[in-house]
Amino acid sequence: MQDLINESEFLPVIPPAAAKAFDARKGLLVERVNQALAGRSDLANLIGSLNSVEMMHDNHCNHAMFLTTVLYLNAFKLMASVIPWVYRTYRNYGFSFDYFPVELHAWKDAIKIELDSADAAAVFPVYDWMLGCHERFVKIANNFKAEEPGVLAGENAQKFYQALIRQDINEALKIGEHEFARDSKPDHFYQCTLQPAMYHIGTHWERGKLSVAEEHIATSIAQTVVSTLHLRNPGSGKVIGRAVITSIAGELHDLGARMVAHSLTVAGWEVTCLGANMPIMTIAETVRKIKPDFVGFSLTMPYYLQYLRRIVEGFKADPVLCDIPIMAGGLVFNLFPETRRYFNDVNIINDISAAVQKAREWVND
Repeated sequence: MQDLINESEFLPVIPPAAAKAFDARKGLLVERVNQALAGRSDLANLIGSLNSVEMMHDNHCNHAMFLTTVLYLNAFKLMASVIPWVYRTYRNYGFSFDYFPVELHAWKDAIKIELDSADAAAVFPVYDWMLGCHERFVKIANNFKAEEPGVLAGENAQKFYQALIRQDINEALKIGEHEFARDSKPDHFYQCTLQPAMYHIGTHWERGKLSVAEEHIATSIAQTVVSTLHLRNPGSGKVIGRAVITSIAGELHDLGARMVAHSLTVAGWEVTCLGANMPIMTIAETVRKIKPDFVGFSLTMPYYLQYLRRIVEGFKADPVLCDIPIMAGGLVFNLFPETRRYFNDVNIINDISAAVQKAREWVND
């Protein structure tokens, strides 16, 4: 795996114009790839069943978003880290490994049509590299498959996980309330119980052991627990500062943002939590209006990292926003450590307690 990651660094730098062209045409590219795959007589063999066409389309959309991030950031190490994970996940849902080179060739054909020759020539080495590494990706994905998720380390985390699996919202809330009452703050429960349980849910979905519906129900229950705890324990006392916490454009997961927002509120912060899928301009407008002491971003998937980069660059260029500290955290930074190297100008936070601590340091400076 590390050899692949290291080799990816030798890919040629993508000109900004080519990344912009790919981004501008990505919707049309997805449509062409969808059509190319739909016309294949062996599609059912490639994706396991014609019932999986919708999942295939989702993958093509994710591919377009992720490659846009890769091209904008020249994030080739991140690309090399993520691809085996994609292979493994879709293989667990019945896709053949043979699907991936077929898909990549379809992307090349679409790029040749939709991009001008110079931009296409700049992007093709990335696709040629992925195609050339296919067998190595397969080998890594197969090795991953042997690793099965075990029992969660913490007793309460395991109980909370089981409550999510049983769809027992009352038991899940009872665990959360008990831990909050014991600790007088939510950080420990979120960090040591809820978050590990949700990561476990995600791992089981990735392995094909939970359906998308089951994963969404578990997430909904966890969100209800966080919202209920926040409502019943909103924090009190002197406000020590203001913060804006949000997900970014495209990112539909906002559970992490809400856990951090509640933990900061209990710690004395006045927090505006914008939630999921926030457009860049909306974030900037809100920050200008509120004038917070810092802004925090929560990211789960690697596909949307380009938007974090754009937000950071936008803040730097804005005389009103340029001095506002930025922190970011979430699963993507823990699952793919290579992500951090593209955000050296952002305070990457490992966990909720670290977010609260960094906020305290900033307000005391």
